[in-house]
Amino acid sequence: MKKGNGKLLLVYILLGVIAAALLLTLVILPPGAIQGTAERETEKREIENAEVKPPEHLPESQPGKEIVKKPPAKGHLIFVIDDVGNNLFQLKPFLDLPFKITFAILPGLPYTEEAAAMIHKAGKEYILHQPMDAVNGGDTGPGAIHTGMSLDEVRHSVTVNLAPLPYAQGINNHMGSAGTADKDLMVSLFTVLKEKGMFFLDSRTTSNSVGAEVAAQIGLPFAERSVFLDNNKEKKAIEESIEKGVDISEKKGHAVMIGHIWSAELAEVLLEMYPALLEDNYTLNNLTELFMGYKDDEDTWY
Repeated sequence: MKKGNGKLLLVYILLGVIAAALLLTLVILPPGAIQGTAERETEKREIENAEVKPPEHLPESQPGKEIVKKPPAKGHLIFVIDDVGNNLFQLKPFLDLPFKITFAILPGLPYTEEAAAMIHKAGKEYILHQPMDAVNGGDTGPGAIHTGMSLDEVRHSVTVNLAPLPYAQGINNHMGSAGTADKDLMVSLFTVLKEKGMFFLDSRTTSNSVGAEVAAQIGLPFAERSVFLDNNKEKKAIEESIEKGVDISEKKGHAVMIGHIWSAELAEVLLEMYPALLEDNYTLNNLTELFMGYKDDEDTWY
């Protein structure tokens, strides 16, 4: 064979191999596969060259996971129930109230200690209802502190009165129209309370009270009553007193409303008005929360 013919034969063989490979590709690959590959390459180039744009709308939260922020309270309502300790049957309707409430327990009475235990077991709060001299010289009951007492005498009386009330974090005055107006007595009392890390609620039985002045002087946590609820024991009058306290809480931020354990209508009125107060975004708080901070994010139901 000539040398030129050999080269030509190699060319024919190479062309045959290429043709066989092409034929094999057409047989094995499905129709459109080659076209699909080309289209994908085109799309890839378009995506790479396209301008990236943010989505027109992003949902604020995922469905079912929305967080609703509770609006600020219109006002903080603090109900204090005085004169606890003479009996237990008057206490029960107030213990059954489904919201926070503070009881003020008189010292040295037949049910002082038992009432304190029942209140604590019910998950509610109490303070000492400290007897003090009245202008009219009325009977203060046991455990009173009097004008003219020394600091040590005041300290002894208050310490004895607090002994059966281990969870009390503060006190308010029982009577005391003369006692709270006496600066020497109030300095002694507030000195003792500061030593014990306690607060004082002035029941404001007299406009002559020096409580605010002495508390500022000594640096004692201090608050004043806003409203008495049951000076008039009629149901309508109690409702109007609560509404007055609600109005005060909107302007001042809080209202301290004092009622009495012997007021049968009071527990009933509070129970009736509570759902509307809650719906209108008022919170019902313990007295200690006035000094330590409100827990608005917690449910006020027990």
